[in-house]
Amino acid sequence: MDKQQPETGPSDDFVRELTRTQNRLYGFVRCLLFDPKDVDDVLQDVNVVLLRKSGEFEMGTNFWAWASTVARFQVLTYCKRLGRDRLVFDDSLLELIALDVKEMESEIDDRMEVLQGCMEKLPTPQKQLLSMRYEPDSTLQMIADSLGRTVGSVRQALYRIRESLLGCVQQNMKAS
Repeated sequence: MDKQQPETGPSDDFVRELTRTQNRLYGFVRCLLFDPKDVDDVLQDVNVVLLRKSGEFEMGTNFWAWASTVARFQVLTYCKRLGRDRLVFDDSLLELIALDVKEMESEIDDRMEVLQGCMEKLPTPQKQLLSMRYEPDSTLQMIADSLGRTVGSVRQALYRIRESLLGCVQQNMKAS
C-alpha cells in the first residue's frame, strides 16, 4: 500500500503574519466595499488565496504589500461578479481608492507607533483601566464593580485618558 506524503501547509511564521494583518486587511477591503457581508465574503476569499499561495511568499519581505495587492485583486474580481447583479464602482475608481488607502498606510503606521509611545507614558492605573476596557466582553459595569467605582466615574476617566492620548498623538505627529 502506498503511503501518501503529508501535505505541508503554510509555515508558522506565515500564519503569524497573516493573523497579524487581519484587522488591517479587513479595513482595506472595507474601504473598497460598502456591504459588511460583501467585506466578510471577500476577506474570506483573500485568506483562502493567501493560504493557497503561501509558498510563493518570501518571508522577510513586506507581507502587507503582498497581502493588500491580493486583497485589491480579490475586490476587483468580486465586483466584476456583482456587476451583473447591481450597481458597483468601475475598476478605475476602485484602483484609485485602493491607491489612496495604500498611501494612508504609512501615516496609519506612524500614528500607531506614536500612540504606543503615548500609552507607555501613561501612569500605571490609567494603563490598567484601558487594558480592562479593551478586554474581550468587558463592560463598563464590570469594570466599575471590580474597582468599586460608579459607571459614570469609569466612563469619565476613560474619556479623559482618550483625550490625553489624542492630544499626545496630535502633538507628536506635528513634531514629526
